Parts: sequence; C-alpha cells; structure tokens
Amino acid sequence: MLEIIAETLEDALAAEAGGATQLDLKSDFVEDGLTPTAGMVEMICSRVGIDVIVMVRNQVSSMILSQDDISIMCADIKLSAERGAAGFLLGAITDKRVIDEDAVSRFIEAADGLPLHFHLAWEMTEDPQDALDTLMRLGIKTARTSGGQALGGKAVNRMDAIKKFRKQTEGRMDIFLAGGVRSDNIARLVEGTGVMHAHAGSSVREPENPKGIVIEEKVHQLRQELDDAVLRLRGSR
Repeated sequence: MLEIIAETLEDALAAEAGGATQLDLKSDFVEDGLTPTAGMVEMICSRVGIDVIVMVRNQVSSMILSQDDISIMCADIKLSAERGAAGFLLGAITDKRVIDEDAVSRFIEAADGLPLHFHLAWEMTEDPQDALDTLMRLGIKTARTSGGQALGGKAVNRMDAIKKFRKQTEGRMDIFLAGGVRSDNIARLVEGTGVMHAHAGSSVREPENPKGIVIEEKVHQLRQELDDAVLRLRGSR
C-alpha cells in the first residue's frame, strides 16, 4: 500500500491519479499535521475513490493529551466519519511515556467500527516494542515507523529496527515505512526491512517540502518502485 499526505483537493486528486492506495488527509503539514476541516474531508471523500484516512490532532505542542483534547478529537472523529472518512490517523501517550490507553479507548468508541491508525507518537514512548504490543492489543490497524526515531527521523537510518518491528507485528498489524521515503530509496527500504507499505509526504511534492504540492508523476514513480520492490521481495520468499 502507498499512503500519500494530502492537504488539498488538488493534492488528493494528484495522489490518486499517481497510484496512491490511500490518503493521509491533514491540514498544517508544516506542523506535522492537524485535523482538516469538515468541509475538506467531505469534499475530498466525495471526489476520490481511494480510502481517506483523516489525521485527528488538535494541537502541536505535545502528544500528551488533556481531557479537553480527547473530547475535541472524539468530536472530530465523529464529524469526519459522517463525511466519508475510511479511518483515522492519531496518537496519544501519557506523561509516563506509554500509550494512553484511556484516550485510545475513547477514540475507538467515537470511531464506531472505523479503523484507527497510529502515527509516530508511539515511537516517543519509553519502550516502543512494548508500545507496539499495546497498540495490537487495543486493535489498532496500522502504525507508521521510522525505526524508533519519531518525528524527523529517516527510515533508511534505522532499517534494522524497522525489521524487528515488522517481525513483532507480522500477521497482527501492518506497519508503514515513514520518514524520508523516496522513489530512489524505497527498494532498499522494502528489501532491507520486509515492510511492503509506505507513507510519503515531501518527496512527492514540488518543491520537496511540506509547503509543496503533490505531483502526479512523482507519486507514480514511487508507486512503480514500490510495486517492483514488493514483487522482488515476494519472489525471494
């Protein structure tokens, strides 16, 4: 699977045309992503045929959530579900640097059967392997990983760690390569870690930063390289 970050309708259409299998729809990519407006969710869900995974994050200062933060996020989950979201990308940890199970339980209830996906917040915990076990026990569908580096990390620098996470989650939860994923390194990442799903943002934009716009041709190139690498990996097993 190839997940592409989208902020606008134009981003979403270009990502789909280029071969993305799902969108990570958010606002404020420059701040690592916040919840998009209900209008944006409704518009994009009505215009694309691929799954729209909506980022649910109401503030940028911390992954530690107050009760008000949790209530706001639950309300955003319900609003986005009503407008066609296929799932939600979110995260929550406690001040003890473990997964905030109470918050996640409330998110699951708000989602009412739609899947939850975890962003890189789990890599900020004291023990990421234990955090993964918690996420799997809670029923989280997927998690993004840079190999334990959290925000700003490059997946190519921690492939051994990603491989361990893949073995830990195999058959129970999918993980997505995240952090500096590009068409010129995706083959190395897939073949070096065994992970067949990828999440990309800046590398498929022009200019190649969070302020750029998604380019169909860049998505297509990344999708082709990903598909080829997955075929080689499956053929070697």
